[in-house]
Amino acid sequence: MSETTPLRKATDTGSVELALRLKAEQAHSAELKHLSRPFWAMISIGIVSLMVFVTFLAYSLDRNSIEGSEQVFGSVVADRRDTLSNITLEYAYWDNAVENLVETLDLDWVENTFVDYINEDLKISGMHLVDGSGNAKLHVVDDQIAEADLLERYGPTLETLIAEARKSPSNQKPKPATGFVGSLSDLYLASAVVMTTYTGEEDISTDHVLVFAQSVDDKWLSNVADQYRMTGLRVSDQPAGFWNGGIPIEAADREFLGEFVWAPALPGSRLLPFLGLGMLLVFLAMFFAARLFFRRAAETVNALENAKNDAETARELLADQARTDPLTELGNRRHLDERIEYLENHSNVREHGLLYLDLDRFKQINDTYGHEAGDKVLRHVALALKTLAREDETIVRMGGDEFVIIFENALRQRVLSVGRTILEHLGEPFEIDGAVYRFGASIGIAFSEVPSELLRQADVALYSAKRQGRGQMAVYTSDLLDLDNLPIETSA
Repeated sequence: MSETTPLRKATDTGSVELALRLKAEQAHSAELKHLSRPFWAMISIGIVSLMVFVTFLAYSLDRNSIEGSEQVFGSVVADRRDTLSNITLEYAYWDNAVENLVETLDLDWVENTFVDYINEDLKISGMHLVDGSGNAKLHVVDDQIAEADLLERYGPTLETLIAEARKSPSNQKPKPATGFVGSLSDLYLASAVVMTTYTGEEDISTDHVLVFAQSVDDKWLSNVADQYRMTGLRVSDQPAGFWNGGIPIEAADREFLGEFVWAPALPGSRLLPFLGLGMLLVFLAMFFAARLFFRRAAETVNALENAKNDAETARELLADQARTDPLTELGNRRHLDERIEYLENHSNVREHGLLYLDLDRFKQINDTYGHEAGDKVLRHVALALKTLAREDETIVRMGGDEFVIIFENALRQRVLSVGRTILEHLGEPFEIDGAVYRFGASIGIAFSEVPSELLRQADVALYSAKRQGRGQMAVYTSDLLDLDNLPIETSA
């Protein structure tokens, strides 16, 4: 017995130590498991939060992209409306147009003035003249004088547009009425203006309405889609889907026709294929996954910012084009009005000057050599005026064969010297492509401390110069207002 007791005790001691060791290991394992729970909870919360954040960011980027494309397209449509309104106003508010369309219908003048030019250069697909009885008097459609059914071509909405144009105050500068007409299958942007003439003293409204229409066709939609990355830009009778851009098409009579619909770029959706890889990398290393994501997000934000800057640049370019005469690359009537308004509101200069120039015998050049030769003459005159004017002097083509130079902080000697130089230069014959052209100019000049009075006063002076004969220059004084207001017969 004395030999077996120690052995039994040793065996019992080993079993206890083994049990204690197993129990300690189990305790350590439980403690590690308990300590790891907050860590895995944080990882899980981080993954879920990251998934929610990624989803929300992708959604926000896509919605911002859609809204941005809608703003860009809205600006494109608005600029096109403004441009068409200005073009229609320039022709309707033109003495020569009233003389050759209202007083008498001169089809040769129409051929030289509108056919080819308005379609090719101004993208006008239809020009129509409606008299005071509501009857169509003239149609120029697709580069030719032809018969046309306005109701069939544009629908009853055009009558609403014409009626709106006739609401323009009588014997004042007319206000264009512009809007969409037609149907989704044949959609047009049309502008109507009451034809108005002016005598130098006042505007005289007629009962005729001039209508210009531009086709909103697949070619124009395709060009806009390519320029602004609007995939599948089209007109639709269904509203745009959740992930598509859309602008309502409202006719001139407030009737809802449909929508412009397109698929804009969705930068957020481009991130989704990388989401699975991002989650896997989060399990391995949260830091590296987050870094990768934010780098891609930063690239996307930069791309959106660049796209926004491009859109702003495009909008500024369109606005600049709306203020520029396409033939001579000078400013147009809209640019003149804005410049005079700026001088009215911001200038502290005591006196400004305005030179109003009208070409003599210009109509003879158009009738003899054709409209293309007339365009060459106008570009020649524009180049001559650019050569004579300084950087702070604004040159504008008013329309037809009329030009204006604004002199801010005008020195009378400078303005008169420019006027004499113009008369001498334009009075000399010049040769283009083997043809010799002879014409001249009449000039009216006004000086005033009130910029808004300059154009009216210079027009009175121009009227006086024309009464004296070709190639004359007159400066406005109050005595000129006593002149007889009979129209001047001239071949210009």
